[in-house]
Amino acid sequence: SAEVGSAARVALGTQQKTFAQRTRDQIGALWEIARPFSFTASTVPVAAGGALAAVEGAFNPLLFIATLVGGVALHVGTNVTNEIYDVRKGVDTIVSPRASHAIVKGRITDRAAYRFAIAAFLVATLVGLYLVSVRGWPIVAFGIIGLVGGYTYTAPPFQYKFGPVGIPLVFLLMGPLMVVGSYYAVSGRFDLSAVAASIPVGLLVAAILHGNEWRDISEDARAGAKTFSVQAGRAAAHWLYVALVVGAYLALSAAVVAGLLPTWTLLAMLSLPLLVRQIRSSELGATGQQRAIAMIDLETAQLHAAFGYLLVVGLVIAALLAR
Repeated sequence: SAEVGSAARVALGTQQKTFAQRTRDQIGALWEIARPFSFTASTVPVAAGGALAAVEGAFNPLLFIATLVGGVALHVGTNVTNEIYDVRKGVDTIVSPRASHAIVKGRITDRAAYRFAIAAFLVATLVGLYLVSVRGWPIVAFGIIGLVGGYTYTAPPFQYKFGPVGIPLVFLLMGPLMVVGSYYAVSGRFDLSAVAASIPVGLLVAAILHGNEWRDISEDARAGAKTFSVQAGRAAAHWLYVALVVGAYLALSAAVVAGLLPTWTLLAMLSLPLLVRQIRSSELGATGQQRAIAMIDLETAQLHAAFGYLLVVGLVIAALLAR
């Protein structure tokens, strides 16, 4: 009986270990499809909106934290939904070199991933309801546009990521909507300065998406996607990428010259070496050297983060000096 008891304990331990390993694998898969490396695309615009509120002397820490949580939750839901429908549409397959493969390889089921996405959108909705209770009905408009835009990025009925309007819509959603919405949520005001700050931020987020589309032009075409890059070709894709990243710096300069943003926001110009790197990579990519743009989405995300956080630092300095 002692031997039987020992065997039972060993079997139980094995089952527990297997369950623990399975749980760790699922958590790891969820973390992977949430794409945390991309969170700067949502934290930068929220931080910019909050910092602008501080410049105006209307910063509310609690509302800023709530807005940040809601923005990241919305971003997680969008990323996971994107992962699900990229697999369903055949854009991401087992042989796709840059896909996460978490769903394709069965590390997490399509159903579990979908539940995770809905949970993230629910968190964003709950945060939105709290902000509505404090700031009123304008938050409803921001919230509905954000939720619909995030979910239908790759999900039916719109699936606009797979069409030519993906780039301008991402610019609007992750630029003006998010910066102006965050500024209003934190300060309770609307101001043209928030629009001015949102334009360069939005252009760089759009450049992240466009860089991804340009690099994946062959895979997207095979899957039937009708992105701008697929329809316009590699040469046009190259020039649009350059226009987006350079346009961000021009937009910031124009806003400062017009007096819409503090001079301190020109700290973002310290990211110019990264801009030069990206332009050089894009030029090589335009000559057919695909390896040069293999990491263009991640590298553009680095540019967006550097530019965006330096912009925020400039706004914070301006706010401190204004006291």
